[in-house]
Amino acid sequence: MDKIPSIDSELPGIAFATLPTTGETIAIRYGERIYYRVGSTKTAAELNAMYGVSKAQANAMLAYVLSGWETPPIAAENYKSRNVSA
Repeated sequence: MDKIPSIDSELPGIAFATLPTTGETIAIRYGERIYYRVGSTKTAAELNAMYGVSKAQANAMLAYVLSGWETPPIAAENYKSRNVSA
């Protein structure tokens, strides 16, 4: 898979989110240009809790995968108050 160099050391290797367009739970791997559908009965929030991923980190990674990892660095703390399901 085509990965890019590290952008933000605050982001985890993997995070989970709810895809806004379909409501599906997805897995986002740091730096990868695609996301993966998750076949689980657990919510994105439950999966993130299992992996120690904060809502802010998951929201930042969702923003990157949807807008492109080449965008200027996104600080996780900028996503703490967003109402994005992660």
